Amino acid sequence: MKLEDYFKIKGTYEFVDGVYNVIGNITLIKKVEKLPFKFGKVTGIFNCSYNNLTSLEGCPRWIGYHFWCYLNKLTSLEYAPNYVGGGFVCDYKLKRTKEYRQYLILKKLKK
Repeated sequence: MKLEDYFKIKGTYEFVDGVYNVIGNITLIKKVEKLPFKFGKVTGIFNCSYNNLTSLEGCPRWIGYHFWCYLNKLTSLEYAPNYVGGGFVCDYKLKRTKEYRQYLILKKLKK
């Protein structure tokens, strides 16, 4: 099982302490219910939209630019990134969650 079988990567990556760190953008291209790899940091965009994800477990903890997770089968944003430097795009029904409100608060504090 290779990272490139599941993700389109624009940039480079390294595997450290059991997690992938990506310098650039990464997009999930294979339909899955669960992320097959764990991520630590992505400096660009992390896109896992238009998929069958039921959990965000394995998502990066830190994303430098945008995080897109809309049009999945998610019922919560548990395991969502702790930091998103750009936009956090998810389904409308998930915008009332604690994790999304935390993102909005941190975004306001950055300004």
